[in-house]
This record gives sequence, C-alpha cells and structure tokens, in this order.
Amino acid sequence: MYRHILVPLDGSSLAEQVLPHVHALAANEGTSKITLIRAVPPIFTTSVDYSGMLATTAADAIETLEDEAKAYLEQIADTFRAEGYTVQTEVSAMPAAEAVLDYVDSQQADLIAIATHGRSGISRWVFGSVTQKVVQNSSVPVLVIRPQDV
Repeated sequence: MYRHILVPLDGSSLAEQVLPHVHALAANEGTSKITLIRAVPPIFTTSVDYSGMLATTAADAIETLEDEAKAYLEQIADTFRAEGYTVQTEVSAMPAAEAVLDYVDSQQADLIAIATHGRSGISRWVFGSVTQKVVQNSSVPVLVIRPQDV
C-alpha cells in the first residue's frame, strides 16, 4: 500500500526514533522506495560587510551545512540500502514543513513518517511545529511518532 515513504529528519536522536517504524512499515507494506529529507534553510543576517567577506562566509556556512546534511542522510540511507531498499536522500533549502509538503506533491510519496519533538507552550509558539504543519496540509497520510526522551 505504501510504495514510497518520505522520512523527514532534522539530525536529532528524537527525529531518528521514527526509523524503526519505517523499517517495520517497509517490510510489511512492500515498500519499494524510501526518501530521507532534511531541510537546511538559508542563513539570513542583518549585518552588511562591504568588503564581501560576510557573503563568502555565509555562502561557505550554507555549503558546509548542506554537505553535513547530505553525509548524515547518506549514513542512514546506507542502513536501509543494506537491507535491499531503494533509498534516495534530499536536502532542501526550504523551511522544513514546506520542504516536506513540496516533496510529497512533486514526487508522489504515499506516506510521510515523522517524529514530533512534543514541544508545547511557549517553545511551540516560538519554534512552531513542523509536524503540525505537515499533518494539517499533507495530501497523503502522515504517521506521527512521539519519541521517548533520550
């Protein structure tokens, strides 16, 4: 039923707690493709350096973050590949929820499997809830895992 599972990860051990559930689903559902996605939105700064040094430093920082995200996703992808799954990795410059929703719409994923950080109160108001935005706006089913504290 779920041929293509999209798994948003943010690099945290909490987010990775969804992975055993993805393994179980993929094994039982005949999943042929798993996509791991990580959002690395651009860094904006209010400082201006007329010598051009800031732009170079910001561009280098973004490139470094993207490279780290790719390496992180590839490491996780290799564990799924070792089990015979076709795994794709995707790094997006969009904000996290928008990256997930855009990918689902453009690449026809059947299911989103995501862990929630379980924020509430002021931290949820300040940081927002990526999971809530995805659940409210997704065109496909969303499996939400509430991870145990690590």
